[in-house]
Amino acid sequence: MYLRFKNLLLTHAQFAHSLRVTMAIAFSLIFYHFIPVPHSMWGPVTVAVVLMQPYAGVIKQKGFQRVGGTLLGAVLGLVTVFFPQNLVAFIPVWILTWCFLLSLKSHGKNTYIFFLAVMTLIIVAYQGNSAQEVSVALWRVTNIIIGSLIAMSFSMLFPIRAKYSWDKLFNQNMHDLRQLYQAHASAHIPSIKILARIKNHVNERQIKMISLLANVQKENPKSAGHYKAIVTIQSSMISLIEQLIETHWSSDIGRRKLLEQTGLKNYQQQIVLILNQLADDKELNIELPDIQQLKQMALQISQPKDSILLGPYGYLWLTRQLVYRLDELIVQLKLIKNTKRYQHNDTNGG
Repeated sequence: MYLRFKNLLLTHAQFAHSLRVTMAIAFSLIFYHFIPVPHSMWGPVTVAVVLMQPYAGVIKQKGFQRVGGTLLGAVLGLVTVFFPQNLVAFIPVWILTWCFLLSLKSHGKNTYIFFLAVMTLIIVAYQGNSAQEVSVALWRVTNIIIGSLIAMSFSMLFPIRAKYSWDKLFNQNMHDLRQLYQAHASAHIPSIKILARIKNHVNERQIKMISLLANVQKENPKSAGHYKAIVTIQSSMISLIEQLIETHWSSDIGRRKLLEQTGLKNYQQQIVLILNQLADDKELNIELPDIQQLKQMALQISQPKDSILLGPYGYLWLTRQLVYRLDELIVQLKLIKNTKRYQHNDTNGG
């Protein structure tokens, strides 16, 4: 029952995310109803901000950065309260110096934490040194931390991982690339409309995978480079298969010369099977077709007496490049799988 409900939520990620946000905010309201904390508005607001992104890796990172940035800024801001009266004039220098240093560090992965530190520093320091104003600032900080912890807790209730969506898009693209490749190698000219529709789907998924890449890398930092490489390799494969289709059907005489190569059909079928294995997420112990066979086919192509035929050679060269990309893709997928295995073993061992 639980697995069925979990799979239902995974296939309806946006609904699951909306449900999770609503439940987290509802919990924060109930929490503050039974535990009245001054200036509690900042708690539910923080829950909504931290849960703005649906993916678990982003929420976790954003939550920790929000807590860390808030605490850092609060500590720096509270220092202004203890400035001696004869050094009050230096408070603006203190604030501006830390704003400069924190902004200097706020780039790349550190942007959010240091931005929040600057913001919290200004909020706390700007209150002045009266006990009431400082109390307001500290309660704001406390509620931001409470809201962040609630958000991170609820992010694990229905953990929506970018990797799940990324894998689904990858498998669908491998399936469609297999269809494209198989269609061009058939005996009949494939429908231009059907090919165009499949190509559009592949390119749209590729764009979605690129947009998900940052989130996938946050969820799997040790495999971040491998996921980036897979996106690059897949882009190259899409381009190569499009060129293979164009080259294969570019001229009748060139196509006839390719059909004369008795081993080419079997070679194409091996590539189809590999794409099919990748689409079905099967074992990665895949044997690639021998590149030397393409070289032998190229040597067997006879040239017409009245012209130089380049199309068949171009087709065989593109096929070789496609095999290279498949090899690179399988290597990256194996590296990701091995990284997961090592992490699992380390966790069990620990």
